[in-house]
Order: sequence, then structure tokens, then C-alpha cells
Amino acid sequence: MLPLYATHRTELSTSRRRKSSESKGQKGRGKRSLLFLIPLVLGIAILGYVVTQPAKPASLVAGDIAPDFQLGVVGANGLTGETARLSSFRGKVVFLEFMESWCSGCRWVAPAVETIREDYEVKGVVFISVAGTLRGANAESTAAFIREFGTHWTYVLDSDNTVFSKYNVEATPTFFIIDKNGVIAATYKGITTSEVFTSALDAALAG
Repeated sequence: MLPLYATHRTELSTSRRRKSSESKGQKGRGKRSLLFLIPLVLGIAILGYVVTQPAKPASLVAGDIAPDFQLGVVGANGLTGETARLSSFRGKVVFLEFMESWCSGCRWVAPAVETIREDYEVKGVVFISVAGTLRGANAESTAAFIREFGTHWTYVLDSDNTVFSKYNVEATPTFFIIDKNGVIAATYKGITTSEVFTSALDAALAG
């Protein structure tokens, strides 16, 4: 027969092992719960970020009404104090360009567009360039662009790039051919040939 103290020691040792085992089990469950919660919390955070972001406007395509705008006119010496409103040209075909004064593609196509303007302005086509203000572009740099390339169509300054957003313009140059009813007839992104532009303008004039 074991002494009483020996039995007590055995029960104590067993109790300690049970508690140690339970503690390890609890720690294991705690780690598994933590591993489960981390991606869950991250997922909720990401979903919350996506939901709270402002919705991007859908890309405008042929057949959409061209969003109206009114912006300050830029001339060879800067802002002129005048404004131009797109809807005021309803009844005429509009060649609409989105550009930045530092944009290499815009600089590349400017002479070709000026040649097209000379041929099509007499046919009633209105040429407008919406100048953005990213990367430090402003009225002065736009005026310098006009002087450098000797262009003779209307430039307007989108000082806060609101019109760029309306038209969902993500790169320059971007072009819209707008028919006499204010409907977008064609869109082009990047450097585009004169033949493509004149073909689109001819179709819009005939419509």
C-alpha cells in the first residue's frame, strides 16, 4: 500500500499534465482561430476599401451623348477671359481632343490636326482641345504649346481635370468626333493617322 503522500503526489502530477495538455490545446485552438481571423479581417477591410471608393465613370463610346462642359479659353498669351461651351456648337460636327502640353503624342499629332483643321473648318467642323493640368501643366504651358505649333483652333483649360473625368480620359491624346446632334460618332486613343480622322469627319458631316 502506497503512502498517502505518494498517492497525493501522483494525483498532483496527473492533474498538472492534464492542465498542461488543456493549456496546449487552448493555445493551439487560439492560434488556429487567429489564423482564421487574420484573412477574415483583411478581407473585410479590403471589401470596405473597395466599396467606399468613388465609382469610375464608364468609358464613353459611339452613340453616347457627349457630356457638356464650359471652360476658360486659352490663347497664345494665356487665358483670354472668355469661355467656350460644348453645347453651343450643337448643329455642327466637333473634333474634340484631350491633351497635355507636355504630352509627346499630342505634340506629334498637332501639325497633322492643324492641316485637317484648315481643310475641315470651312466645312463647318469645330476644333476644340481640352488641356489638362497634370504634372504641372497649366494655362502658360498650354499657351506655349499653341505658340510653338502655330495651331489655330480653340483650346480650353480643364484646371481641375473635371472634364477629363467626365469623359473618362486616362491618357493623352484622346479624341472624340461628335456629330451635329451632340452624339459621339467615334473615339480614338493615342496617335491616330490623318486618314482615320478625315474618314470619321466625312461620315459625321454626311450623317
